[in-house]
Amino acid sequence: MRRLRRAASVVIAMLAIAAGATNARAADFYRGKTLTVVVGFAPGGGVDTTARVIARHLVRFIPGAPSLVVQNMEGAAGLVAMNYVAHRVAADGLTVVIPGRSWYVEGALRGPGVAFDVDKLTYIGSPGGVNSGLFVRTATGIESLAALKASPRAVTFGTLGATTPTAMVPALLAGDGYPVKLIPGYVSTTRVLLALEQGEVDGFWTVVDSFAERHDLIEKKIVRPLLQTRPFIAGVPLLSDLVPQKERPLLMLLEGPDNFGLPLVGPAGIPADRADILRKAFMTMAADPAYQADAIKAGEPVGSPITGAQLQVMVDGLAKDATPDIVAAYRRLGSPK
Repeated sequence: MRRLRRAASVVIAMLAIAAGATNARAADFYRGKTLTVVVGFAPGGGVDTTARVIARHLVRFIPGAPSLVVQNMEGAAGLVAMNYVAHRVAADGLTVVIPGRSWYVEGALRGPGVAFDVDKLTYIGSPGGVNSGLFVRTATGIESLAALKASPRAVTFGTLGATTPTAMVPALLAGDGYPVKLIPGYVSTTRVLLALEQGEVDGFWTVVDSFAERHDLIEKKIVRPLLQTRPFIAGVPLLSDLVPQKERPLLMLLEGPDNFGLPLVGPAGIPADRADILRKAFMTMAADPAYQADAIKAGEPVGSPITGAQLQVMVDGLAKDATPDIVAAYRRLGSPK
């Protein structure tokens, strides 16, 4: 019996040493290397601003202190960047991506243009959920949803892509009789905000954090909110108030980008020890005061980060709960009008 115990102790010790050696090798892997963070939108927009804050601070907490390269790869609301990282780069933990806010919905629903398996990606973390709102120019004279619905002329909304919430929520309103007209073709939030400021478009559905760099649009009352996803702005109704009970799963898809925030993702197959290093670095970063100060300036949420494991569960649930009828309704919203 003593021999068995002694042998078991030796085995346990050997396993601990092996695990320690593996972790040490993984930690040392990043020394002298470069971490590339691919961003799915153009420079200067809300996604790009958030991605650069995350990237700049994340490398501080990765053992080995790798250098950093941020690469913008806009197109198809993040799908171009995600397809690239999923298939064109090595799954070695040196290239990760912040595609945007809605790409994984298309991934979970196997939408057109998706060339990756959303269930097999390496989820690293997200700063946390956000609030979105429907904003219109004050100059339109529209002060409420009722006034929007009664508008005698079409109210134009700038969009980032047909399958992004920027288009789908206004499309939902259009289907309910609101005189909404979608204006596609914008490649970044910054460009839509500029169009909104200049009167090129009348409105924009976007995350409230988009105004982090343009507080003046709200402070000077150039725009006003009419609708939101979460009860953060006093007196502004919720999107959920407009969606019938039978279409709640559709609401889940529309609000998904707010719940996920801006996830940091890697390709499938990143070695587990390196993925673990990236995930731990992300969560440590999320609690860091210097990161939080920069995140607040950029309009990012702080204090409630989402772990990679939680993101994986959320993506799995998204795909599981979307019935064919709900998916069909979602597709109709995203169809070009």
